Amino acid sequence: MGNQAGADENASTSDASYKPAVIHWFLKRPIGKDNIWTPFSRYDSALLETAYAAKSTEMISVEGGRYDADIQQRKKVPVYWEGDPIEIKRCSWFYKIDNWKIIPFDESIAKRLEAEYEKAVNTGVWHKKISIERGKYVILHKPTLIAYLHQNRIPDPWGGVTQINTTTYEVRRDLKEFQIEDGETERVDQLLFVVHGIGVDSGLTLRTLQEVVDEFRELGQKLIQSHFKTSSNANDMGRVEILPISWHGRLHSEELGIDKRLKAITLESMPKLRNFANETLLDILFYTSPIYGYRIRKVVVESMNRIYEKYCARHPKFNGNISVAGHSLGAVILFDIMCNQIPHAENDNIDASTSSFSIDESQLNFEPHHFFALGSPIGVFLTVRGREKLGLNFQLPTCQNFFNIFHPYDPVAYRMESLVNPKLSAILPVLIPHYKGRMRMHLELKEKMRRVGQDLKSRFMNTFRTTLNNFPLLGAKMRTDFINAMNEEAEQAVTAELQNTPEEEESGNQQNGEIQLKSSNAVMETDTQIELSPSNNDISLGQLNNNNRIDYVLQEGPLEYFNEYIFAINSHVSYWDSRDTVLFILRQIYKNLGHDLDIQISDESMQ
Repeated sequence: MGNQAGADENASTSDASYKPAVIHWFLKRPIGKDNIWTPFSRYDSALLETAYAAKSTEMISVEGGRYDADIQQRKKVPVYWEGDPIEIKRCSWFYKIDNWKIIPFDESIAKRLEAEYEKAVNTGVWHKKISIERGKYVILHKPTLIAYLHQNRIPDPWGGVTQINTTTYEVRRDLKEFQIEDGETERVDQLLFVVHGIGVDSGLTLRTLQEVVDEFRELGQKLIQSHFKTSSNANDMGRVEILPISWHGRLHSEELGIDKRLKAITLESMPKLRNFANETLLDILFYTSPIYGYRIRKVVVESMNRIYEKYCARHPKFNGNISVAGHSLGAVILFDIMCNQIPHAENDNIDASTSSFSIDESQLNFEPHHFFALGSPIGVFLTVRGREKLGLNFQLPTCQNFFNIFHPYDPVAYRMESLVNPKLSAILPVLIPHYKGRMRMHLELKEKMRRVGQDLKSRFMNTFRTTLNNFPLLGAKMRTDFINAMNEEAEQAVTAELQNTPEEEESGNQQNGEIQLKSSNAVMETDTQIELSPSNNDISLGQLNNNNRIDYVLQEGPLEYFNEYIFAINSHVSYWDSRDTVLFILRQIYKNLGHDLDIQISDESMQ
């Protein structure tokens, strides 16, 4: 009976006709201390497979032209920055570890497995055990059930009879569990150079600058497809190419010998903490040094010029603008560079008083169209240099558009508008819209409670003034004292009333979950800050951003809202994966190109 059952099973499986496995090219992407195999886009994989079939020995441009792939050596190398070669592989068979990590078999093994699979389908003979190497086997049970076995022999304590420990992994012969993108459009509307802050690359994160910029770029592509759908579908828009600019490696190179000298003077206690300080925090001190500060700026300018010229050489049809963005100390570096640029069309005398160095600075081969400062301490650097204000007429010689973007809890970020015009210190920064097109619900509650409180106070004081007017015997000074005293009492009464308001619950935001919010925490202090409204719109904004607002604040999340101290450090590096930040930058860039967001966007398209 058992043999008959096996024969019946083999007969049923032999009815299926053989179809070759889909072949796709993958790359090994280092993520932290682990390596994850991820698929190339369909477009790039097709390019690589075509070159493979033609036995091409030429380098293949992939991933938007940022890498060159060598199919003979099975590696790709970065084009615009230094980096180690990354392994690539032609894949068709995979096995899964821990229910999430999928690893491709070596190409030679996959070829053997495919041949055995084809034979099993054509003959109907399954339950085949294929030896991969000692202690490793693939068993073809049936087309939909294939296992990969690892057998480890464990000797007993006496060195005699061994115990066999077997680990079984699922085998996949398809790409169903991979999310494969179609590929990047070849049309690039603008270049954006990103300069990092302190640390090896991306500051306080454990990711390299290239990794965080990759994520930044991927978010941008998704937001273009979802938020500029009309223009994108009409092929009126391409994409923004974002390229990293790294200076830390040159500062800490063996040529300068900084690390060697630091090691000689560093105490031996708390080695991890001291190494962290040497690798990150001391970058700030080095930049304030005239010698090293100049070298850092020179490296950044030379890198941007080199990449710009190389990009134009590889993409001769590119005619878009160039923008720059700097994170943390990177924003300060860019600001100092931009302050000392000489316009290409003229040779004006430039005010270098914002910096602690001379006009003898490196010049860019292009004039940036936008400058985005993320989590920037530019304001405090200018203050330390003795610069009390910039003034209304201050502007960057070759860049008209400047935006200071910050998270409200970022301990490193400072405002810029008050340096342009002291009156602007009383004006709230512009709130950057949530990428879903609305204010976060806990902030809506916060704003609502603030307006309700101000309305209650206004009504109370109007009634009180009317009452005082009915007592003509009161002198002017006494009447003023009464009003001031009651104004203070009204403020305290409103605050107490709001604190006793029942708790409300945020709903409808699956991204952030259900969070309980206390109304007392939603009160906005407005004694020293007022909104820019028609009553005070005569306050000059200055020329730094072409007479437009400069300071833009992100909306904190509900969890951050409860305790800003806990999330302070994280907020400084939150810009890299912030959809709100990326969308804001895209809007500013594409506004000048005549494109804006679609009028209506459903929630589903924004996920």
